[in-house]
Amino acid sequence: MLTRSERRLRPTAPAAKAHPGHAISQHTEQRDDPFDRRHIRQDSTFSSRKDLVLAVDEAVHSDAGQAELAKLNGHGVDSCKIAFQVSVSQGRIRADVVLNPMAKIGKKQVPAQGPAQYFRNVPVNSVVLIIDKLAPAASWAPLHFQTAYPKDVDH
Repeated sequence: MLTRSERRLRPTAPAAKAHPGHAISQHTEQRDDPFDRRHIRQDSTFSSRKDLVLAVDEAVHSDAGQAELAKLNGHGVDSCKIAFQVSVSQGRIRADVVLNPMAKIGKKQVPAQGPAQYFRNVPVNSVVLIIDKLAPAASWAPLHFQTAYPKDVDH
C-alpha cells in the first residue's frame, strides 16, 4: 500500500490542491536533499525504507492505530491521523534528523542564518501516519498512505 500510495494524489483533497503521497520519497533515504526544508525546525527521515515499513506496520497494528482505522469505516470519515509511540520496535527503527536554526519574530518561528545540525541513525520514539480512504477504491488497496514520518527521536 505504501508503494501504491507514492505519488498518487491525495484522494480527500480537491484535485487542484491535492499533494501526492510522499512517505517513501520524502521520509526515507530516497530523499535527494535532507536539508531542503529549512522552513521547519526539525525534519526527520527514516534511515531506510525498512525502518519506514517497521514503523508503519507497528503503528497500524497497534491498539491506537486500529482505533483510528476503525473510524475510517464511519460515514463521512475520509482520513485519519495515527500518532504512535513506538514500543515493540523500540531501538530498531532509526532516523536521520536535520535541526534547522530558527528565530522567533513576533509569535512566528522563521528560518535563521547558520548551519543546520545533522544527526544520523538515531532511535525513533514516535511516528505519525496520515491515511486516507480511497473512495471509490481505484486499486486493490482501499487505503492511501499520504505520509509517515518520525516525530520524536533521540538526538
